[in-house]
Amino acid sequence: MGLAGTAMAQDAAKSESDAATNLDAITVTGSRIKSQTFTASSPVTEITAEEFTQVGATKVEDLVNQFPQVDLSFDNFANNGSYGHATISMRGLGPERTLTLVNGRRLPASRNEIADPSIIPVAAIKRVDILSGGASAVYGADAVAGVVNFVLDDKFEGVSLNLGYSAFQHNNDDKTVQQLNKDRGFPYPTGNSGLDGTSHSAELVLGSSFADNKGHAMGWLTWRENEALYQAERDYSACSVSATSAACGGSGTANPGRFTVNQYANGGVVNWPTGKNANYVWNGKNYQNGTYLYNYAPINFYQRPDNRVTAGFMASYDINDYATPYVEAMFLERRSSTQIAESGAFGVPIVVDCNNPLIGTMCADAGVATSQAQVTLWKRNVEGGPRISSSDDSTYRITAGMRGGLFGSSWTYDASATFGRTKTIDIGKNDFLNTNIAAAALGCTDPVYGTFPGCSLYDIWTDKISKEAADAMAGTSFSIYKTSYSSLSAVADGFLGWGFPTAGGEEIGLAVGAERRHYTYTSDYDGDSAAGNFAGAGAASLPVDAGNTVNDFFFEAALPVYVGDGLFNRFDVSLGYRYSDDETSGNYDTYKLGLSSALWDSKLLLRGGYNRAVRAPSLNDLYYSQRIALDGEEDLCAGPKPAYTAAQCERAGVPTSAYGNVPVNPAEQYFGLVGGNPNLAPEIADTYTVGFAVEPLENLNISLDWYDIKIEGAIAGIGHETIQRLCLENGLYCDRIKRDARAGNYDLWIGQASDPKSGYVINLPDNIGVYKRSGLDLATSYSFQFGPGRLSASLVANYVLKQFTQSLASEPSTAFECKGLINNDCGNSPKWRHIASANYAWDRYTVGMRWRHIGGTSYKDVNGNKLSSNIWLGSGVSTYNYLDLNASMSIGPALISLGVNNVFDKEPPFVGSASFAANANAVGGYDQAGRYIFGSFSLKF
Repeated sequence: MGLAGTAMAQDAAKSESDAATNLDAITVTGSRIKSQTFTASSPVTEITAEEFTQVGATKVEDLVNQFPQVDLSFDNFANNGSYGHATISMRGLGPERTLTLVNGRRLPASRNEIADPSIIPVAAIKRVDILSGGASAVYGADAVAGVVNFVLDDKFEGVSLNLGYSAFQHNNDDKTVQQLNKDRGFPYPTGNSGLDGTSHSAELVLGSSFADNKGHAMGWLTWRENEALYQAERDYSACSVSATSAACGGSGTANPGRFTVNQYANGGVVNWPTGKNANYVWNGKNYQNGTYLYNYAPINFYQRPDNRVTAGFMASYDINDYATPYVEAMFLERRSSTQIAESGAFGVPIVVDCNNPLIGTMCADAGVATSQAQVTLWKRNVEGGPRISSSDDSTYRITAGMRGGLFGSSWTYDASATFGRTKTIDIGKNDFLNTNIAAAALGCTDPVYGTFPGCSLYDIWTDKISKEAADAMAGTSFSIYKTSYSSLSAVADGFLGWGFPTAGGEEIGLAVGAERRHYTYTSDYDGDSAAGNFAGAGAASLPVDAGNTVNDFFFEAALPVYVGDGLFNRFDVSLGYRYSDDETSGNYDTYKLGLSSALWDSKLLLRGGYNRAVRAPSLNDLYYSQRIALDGEEDLCAGPKPAYTAAQCERAGVPTSAYGNVPVNPAEQYFGLVGGNPNLAPEIADTYTVGFAVEPLENLNISLDWYDIKIEGAIAGIGHETIQRLCLENGLYCDRIKRDARAGNYDLWIGQASDPKSGYVINLPDNIGVYKRSGLDLATSYSFQFGPGRLSASLVANYVLKQFTQSLASEPSTAFECKGLINNDCGNSPKWRHIASANYAWDRYTVGMRWRHIGGTSYKDVNGNKLSSNIWLGSGVSTYNYLDLNASMSIGPALISLGVNNVFDKEPPFVGSASFAANANAVGGYDQAGRYIFGSFSLKF
């Protein structure tokens, strides 16, 4: 298991976990200076290649995101709202503030302008380094929370072939949730699920030296196929359960349809008396007050399917001591998809004459006193099937460079060019077009709403709808995203030829260099997507075509101040500075200071560091067009009994006459005005680390490090709900709340995002936020001979001291602390997480176990008051402990590995349809689907 910094991170190897650093001259993640003696001042947690096999990881995030320094996030168990690929985020600060590297170089950005680690082959990993704290002085912008560096085995020799299989298994025996489904008449699974959500993989790695060991080349080819798992296949996800009542809930866009009826005259809605119920459904004879809820859960993917192929190679050739050309190439092809519940008429308003025979007695049944009515349509397209979005991703990154010695001195150089590109084609099917809904509902002949090719009557009025009519109303969307990344980099490092007289002859090390990085981002959409015409899209998709260039100049210095014998062995200082000329964000500086001291015959290392880091705004942060989109989860003045008074809600745009009658969206989705801001500046972060690493006994390593991160000018909107609170409680920002008064509802969600008169909250980004994160990282490892074999044990843990956010720096009332809490503001924020493991190896056999621990969280608000609106949480989420077992046996060149994760088949924390439920009534980051059973067969020769 990984260890966060050994006592002498660049000294001679002292244990198995140090072996990766025992080289002639190495660069530890977080520095560009190569040295065999200089002590590290930054804590680095290392994950070994063997650990991926021990846990059955076929994707890099399967293991990396379990580590306590990294946020719990597993992409395949995100469906509606997924990034579309894996992400790596540290300290709860988002993947955009964690820099992901391969061999110390950046990956190209995905369609979300976030690094996609899917391109990294598990089979070729040598180790993974997780660096805590900012590192922008070394790597440039975005290394705010930390750095995750995947180091590939560029010296691999031989042939390795691995075939893997994995699947989930769960006992569906949750009687409480099963009863909720039974009460509603919904189907649900029972008993043993069998093996489902299966995954198959094959990996081939080849490597060899050539030309009398002057050259070396290695390459890989991997394939992985992951099958879908549906929410219908687990009892606790078979229906969308209300967070506030013991019942299966769902969406108000249901089957059969419902109608919101308003009087209409003189070109506008005529308000009815306060409290009048305007929802109607067809009962087979006429229209009556009522509504339905639709269970959208079963048809949704729980685990998203994907199929991916990666390939790549690395090669180098030593021409002489001064010139070693090298090349690295990586490729990814991935096909994946999301599937969500059917489309429909999500609140489509049409104006219809009351004598229109299609609507029969609706006006009379609803008591409409005008000759026309505005009827808003709500109907789920169960006739047409689910909405499916299929993505095809292509990514490549190529680096070519030259390295070698300089003029026979101790100095070396490394000059390289890197180019990377991603392309994603996203095809969406089975989503209704809003313009088609109105036309078909009025029989394709209405002079106002017109018709379209293939149109036939969509008889929503009496619920007699043919599949052909429904299919004709759907459209096919496409989205094309392209990003590119190129860099030219040159760095020279070596020793100055002199040092401090107290340094025992060790010289000062220096690295100087320059880097030019260029980014581009383009997106393009079909006309209906760009117009916001797809009923289920939630917003218009608007194109972006932008680029940016950054020129950096940097240096680092490693200063051995004292080297001696006895109790006090050495004291080192490291310095770093980077000047950045950013085409869009102007000029900015980043810098670092590190201190380290070795004591007790180099068995104890004290270390500390300070880094000034930045995150530059992304191209979408700057240039995405502003538009109305789904943005919030709550209208604080909606419902029959709002938590705020009529006078307060009047500030937020609700007249006293409408108080208590503003409709609640049962799907908890509300509109906001969002988009880019070309005036954004980089975020500024100060990060500190202080700690120690000690080896009190041979092969026993212990490290403890404190980190503190403060980001000012964080790029964010104030927040949909925060703006409402500031208005309701303090009278601030009320002009940002734009309610739709046309139907007398004064809502923030009814209607279409493409309609500028829909209700919304203005929530555009600015440099307004403050984030503070601090905590402790603990790591221990110990190995020793025991009986016929060797026992190895390790622990990696994190304790959160502060998880503070202030949404608006100028308003102290927007500040909140999240450690140890679960609520709408914080999500789920446990204070303590750890992974403990033990492995025993003898002869041809190895057995191991892991204990994964996620601390409990309290269901309280940010002021410490107990919450009760979510009936499933009680006092909060209890402590979760997972037991994982694995075993392997070698037979000649073959290795057979087997294992079970989540041995006791624990279900994820059940919270219903709360805002902090990531997918299927459950909190994200926990094991979602039950036991994970895996096996692999490997040949190495």
